[in-house]
Amino acid sequence: MEVSLMARSAQDPWQDGTPPHLPAKVGTLPPVCLLPGDPARVDLASEVLADFEIVGQNREFRIGVGRANGGVPVAVCSTGIGGPSTEIAVVELARLGVTTVLRTGGMGALSERIAPGSVCAVTRAVPGSGAAAHYAAPTGGREADGAVLAGLREGAAALGIELAEITVATTDSYYLGQGRPLPGHEARAAARMAELRQLGVDGVEMETETVLAVAGAMGIRAGAVLVAHANRATDDWLEDYRPAQLAMLRLAVHSAAALSATPEPDATRGPGRGRH
Repeated sequence: MEVSLMARSAQDPWQDGTPPHLPAKVGTLPPVCLLPGDPARVDLASEVLADFEIVGQNREFRIGVGRANGGVPVAVCSTGIGGPSTEIAVVELARLGVTTVLRTGGMGALSERIAPGSVCAVTRAVPGSGAAAHYAAPTGGREADGAVLAGLREGAAALGIELAEITVATTDSYYLGQGRPLPGHEARAAARMAELRQLGVDGVEMETETVLAVAGAMGIRAGAVLVAHANRATDDWLEDYRPAQLAMLRLAVHSAAALSATPEPDATRGPGRGRH
């Protein structure tokens, strides 16, 4: 039986401006893209964006595009859970022409000052993601882009949303990596929780460091705005997080519209870099 080889390389498997994972093509997405983890939360953006349409879905990657304030186009692309799929999303979005990415997700608070339902802007993510470890890290962690943080602050003030500025630890593990006890592994979970507390961060989550690391390597801007879905210090869990998610999305969309009008970085990546 003959084997048909497609006209793409294993080293860089793009074809005709289309990546191997994301359902989009070079030049078809607006410059700013929101990054929820859950594909279902892409559809939630239809409540805060006008003329919202789903572009497509492949695996955990679901993409939609709508219009924000004044008709500014904004993309939304799910990343899936954890660093590996998030790395794929950010690399391919950058090469598709996106110049700013903003993670919109959830986290577990480690500080009692952050109640479940709080909307938080990440200033720094400390190392902990296996995927991010492949990208050179500055001492002390990954910093959110200054323009993205300024956009979130301005948006929160304009919309009357209380915004906490926080640091997070990112891990690719949901259970033991976040100190959740499993049968027979209670001691390891307790030790891991102690490690997280010693880091002095405000929360723990699974994608932000990877977003910041990969975006930095690709020469695009990045930040993260998160809702506290739980508080590990008080052991409180937010059962109905929809109102807080919508508040976070309104803030993200407002900030995305403003960022679309601000100068973009001199990117070393882009549709012309690499083999498409």
